Amino acid sequence: MAGNHGRILLVEDDPTLAGPMVDLLLAEDYEVDGPYASVSDGMAALASQFPDGAVVDLHRPSQGASLLKDDLEAYAIPFLDGEENGTGALERRLLPWLRHMHH
Repeated sequence: MAGNHGRILLVEDDPTLAGPMVDLLLAEDYEVDGPYASVSDGMAALASQFPDGAVVDLHRPSQGASLLKDDLEAYAIPFLDGEENGTGALERRLLPWLRHMHH
């Protein structure tokens, strides 16, 4: 079922974080596309259907992560980058980011 606030692409390679993020996004009335545990799966999902926003939080080194972020920027899709300030910071930043994106 589509969420009223739009669809969020979730690329998260840590399953212990992916589940709670999905729950949080659903609770905030977003449709979740994912979680995808790899950059290639996330890029395939992006190519299939553009989301309203994205959360990219990759803990394992990936050369393709910058390509995914570049694509999101090129298509003017707002995204929250979990690599910027660490995992704890991502969880604290997610709700404010969603509220800012929605308005």
